[in-house]
Amino acid sequence: MDHQITLYGVDFARSARCRWALLELGLAFDEIADGSLIGSDELRAIHPQAKVPAIMIDGEPLFESAAICTHLCDLAPEKGLIGPAGSRERALHAQWTSFVLTEMEGYLWSNVKHTKFYPEAKRVPEIVAPNAKEFRAGAKVFDDVLGETPFLIGGQFSVTDIIVGWTVNWGRRLGHLDGFPHLAAYLERLFERDHCTLNPE
Repeated sequence: MDHQITLYGVDFARSARCRWALLELGLAFDEIADGSLIGSDELRAIHPQAKVPAIMIDGEPLFESAAICTHLCDLAPEKGLIGPAGSRERALHAQWTSFVLTEMEGYLWSNVKHTKFYPEAKRVPEIVAPNAKEFRAGAKVFDDVLGETPFLIGGQFSVTDIIVGWTVNWGRRLGHLDGFPHLAAYLERLFERDHCTLNPE
């Protein structure tokens, strides 16, 4: 079944996860990559906070990159990027996705806000080091797991790796992956994929 899909995103932001999933799945889509739409009424009609990523699928809006990626995989189950509902593989997808978002990504975003995005008066520089420590605690969990398997679910690349890999790569770009050789090797495997949309810088 063909679907009408329009992705709203910006370069290497979290929308890169959605773009990568779409490419891996072979789903046709249009992309509106326009950062000036952030905060606009046009985008607010799709995302209540007028942020990206957001997506329209067959006339219905959806936001949050992990939710978008998961749903896209359900539209093309024959591609095998996610386990079926009720399977052990699907439970592990939910586990690792929840873990990376709550135990790692939030700390990175907090640090970026307190070092770059917020006005000086709103920044709390004292929070940066503790946030980095929390991120590294989560990274160690993944480093241990990925010392035993090339990818997170059944040893095979899946949408879980798209979601987790984006956060791990963000941590690398911020200088937080020292001492995690298995995560470094994991990122190299992800970068080798034809459709990888991770920021290489």
